[in-house]
Amino acid sequence: MRLAVRLAAAALFTLGPSVLAQDDADLFAEANDAFRQANELRPSDPDQAAELYRRAALRYERLLGERGVSNSKLYCNLANAYFQAGDIGRAILNYRKAERLDPGDRNVQRNLAFARTKRSDNLDPASGGQVVKTLLFWHFEWSKGTRVRIFVAAWVLMWAVLVLRRFGQRWAPREIAAGMALAALLLAGSMAYESLDEARSVAGVIVSPDTVARQGDGPGYEPAFLEPLHAGTEFSVLEERPGWCHVELPDGRVCWLDASDIAFVR
Repeated sequence: MRLAVRLAAAALFTLGPSVLAQDDADLFAEANDAFRQANELRPSDPDQAAELYRRAALRYERLLGERGVSNSKLYCNLANAYFQAGDIGRAILNYRKAERLDPGDRNVQRNLAFARTKRSDNLDPASGGQVVKTLLFWHFEWSKGTRVRIFVAAWVLMWAVLVLRRFGQRWAPREIAAGMALAALLLAGSMAYESLDEARSVAGVIVSPDTVARQGDGPGYEPAFLEPLHAGTEFSVLEERPGWCHVELPDGRVCWLDASDIAFVR
């Protein structure tokens, strides 16, 4: 758990008052003070610390909601507060929101990966999906920021080799240029597909401690699975109806979830 505390503290003061209006800066300072007090109390009084983490989260929520501030660092702070308060569902939800605003933030990526290890449900992808993820590892395992950097490097190296060959430097193998062109093409395709997928799909997270997945859009339908699903489980939205949502889980199974038990990454 020390790792979680270190990662949470690392992102705490990343959004400075200089970018906020005075009232917002005061609210931000209150949230930070509550978070800092919680860190100090955590070893001796974990219950009071959890209450202070929740207080910090409420103030971060107000900045994001009532005050209209939208910033990946602020979402990360909110997620950190929820994580330390033991609310794994809302922690993962807000790390996902921070990641959507700044896909290249490595601190967010680390915190999100760590939070995912703490949830109850471990829904491995279907075997076919796992094979695809292994073959296309650069798309699924590398962050968008990493792919952008490698794309730029491959593109520059490709043109450098071509220019050298154009001026008679035959020691620069054309195979390198071809390899870099292929790498750049694959990475460009990966980023374009991801952007298109994000634009047309909606992701979500279960935020209630547990929820019964149903076979239809109502409490009268039979449970879809033997066991309930728990906070932090992520899904893709297939269809929305009043009060219910049809979703696909990471392992490929589909079910209906009560809308009051979930939140969307938007």
